[in-house]
Amino acid sequence: MNSMRKEWFNFVALTRKKLQRKTKESVTHRAAMKEASLVWPKEKAKILNRQKREERKRVKEKMAAPAGADHKPSK
Repeated sequence: MNSMRKEWFNFVALTRKKLQRKTKESVTHRAAMKEASLVWPKEKAKILNRQKREERKRVKEKMAAPAGADHKPSK
């Protein structure tokens, strides 16, 4: 699981690539940060929801597998 700082910089990198494709010119990291900051709250909510969903899935899988499920019953 990545920290929010890493998620932010990954998002800035994606935004930079999109801007470079759109403008056909090189875009600085700083300019990409300005553009990314406009959409970041929505993206952050998506990231947090994904992390919560994955955590619920891990807990559910942990609860579904009982402690003694790996042995075979005797006949």
